[in-house]
Amino acid sequence: MTMSMKRWFSFTGLVLAISLAAGCSPAPEDGSSSQGNTPSGQVKIKFHADGISFKKEDLEPVIAKFQEKNPGILVEFIPLNEANAADNVKKIDLLSASGEQLDAILLPDDRSYAQRSANGLLEPLNDLMKKEGIKFGDEYKVDTSIDGNYYGLPGTFRQYFVIMNKNHLDEANLPVPKEWTWDEYLDYAKKMTKGEGATKRYGTYFHNWIDYFLLGLWNQPEKNDLVLADHTVNIDHPGIKKSMEIRAQAEHVDKSATPYVDIISQKLTYRPLYFNQQASMMPTGSWMIGEVGGGKEFTANFKTVFAPMPKNKKEDPNGYSFMNANFVGVVSTSKHKEESYKFLRFFTTEGIPMMKKYLSSWKKEDTASAIDLMINASKNPEMVDKESLLYTLENSKSITRQIPVAYTEEVNKAYSSEFELMLLGKQDIEKALANTSKKVKEIVAANKK
Repeated sequence: MTMSMKRWFSFTGLVLAISLAAGCSPAPEDGSSSQGNTPSGQVKIKFHADGISFKKEDLEPVIAKFQEKNPGILVEFIPLNEANAADNVKKIDLLSASGEQLDAILLPDDRSYAQRSANGLLEPLNDLMKKEGIKFGDEYKVDTSIDGNYYGLPGTFRQYFVIMNKNHLDEANLPVPKEWTWDEYLDYAKKMTKGEGATKRYGTYFHNWIDYFLLGLWNQPEKNDLVLADHTVNIDHPGIKKSMEIRAQAEHVDKSATPYVDIISQKLTYRPLYFNQQASMMPTGSWMIGEVGGGKEFTANFKTVFAPMPKNKKEDPNGYSFMNANFVGVVSTSKHKEESYKFLRFFTTEGIPMMKKYLSSWKKEDTASAIDLMINASKNPEMVDKESLLYTLENSKSITRQIPVAYTEEVNKAYSSEFELMLLGKQDIEKALANTSKKVKEIVAANKK
């Protein structure tokens, strides 16, 4: 048994013991019993997913269409409304440990997918795909295989790019970039920064996800993770140091990025800062295509333009971007694995385009049509600059990235803690790199035993 599996079973055993000692198990979030009132002859499955990204009203037509095609299967959507994606994953872990019915689940990224594949939470789908008669590579853009097994299907397709406030660009007399470096990005941020104090407008914003601690690595065609698939420690890659330099320059020297201390102390999030025009630009993903035109939650009072992710040096190839997906899988303890698989196949093919919010990882999706639907579904589609969007999407290339090692979350935590100390001014970049290298090597050694 691997170290990660030992930790998983120890953790789940502890949680289950606490639940039993309390004399109860958590009730479903909708207040219904775990069995529900399922009509005779029908199977009811539960789909646990992020309730922020996937609203009930978004999923209702998808579920209705699936049930129309599969009248013997009822689907209940259970929204996870924790503070962030990481907490949603922890909630799934807790529900699993306490014996809650879990059938189909959504995981936010390849890191959480890799770990839950390794610890046995997810059911391999190879036999179900064989029974259906499909070849994974013919269906999906993102490879989810781990040592030949498919533990999940890719959901919404995510491509990183930069969104920019066109008014702020014009005010600073800056063109929409088509090819640029991080140094040029930082220069743009300085020129769009304006004011002081509580009303200061920052030229850029970097969120507190680990994605924004890896900016100089995620534009590299290969070798673009902290630990590579063969367990090689990659901390000495120049892209790691560049990632730290980008953030230090913007926040400590130029004062052109929202300070990290404010982000964590005030629990800031990117949507309000962007729509309230407190930040002029930010790297983000294609889930924002439909949002920048405004909706129920935020009003778009300015036009958004798009630019490719910057590169580290002028001589680097242009257009490389991190492209990935979230992941859906069948829980290994589910009593309805085949029915859950059927729903997830529908969701990841016909279903996602029906929501008019996201691109899917399905190769047969009409991407041009999907983009039009996303833009036109927004409150003010005229605020989305389609020309720069299409240029960015068409001129971006995906980095080559394998599913991370199973202990990636542990590696990321170690790296993030040192990166944060650097951002908070408690150590310099060289010390952060040295400490990270030492910690990550220890983690790799422990997990290879």
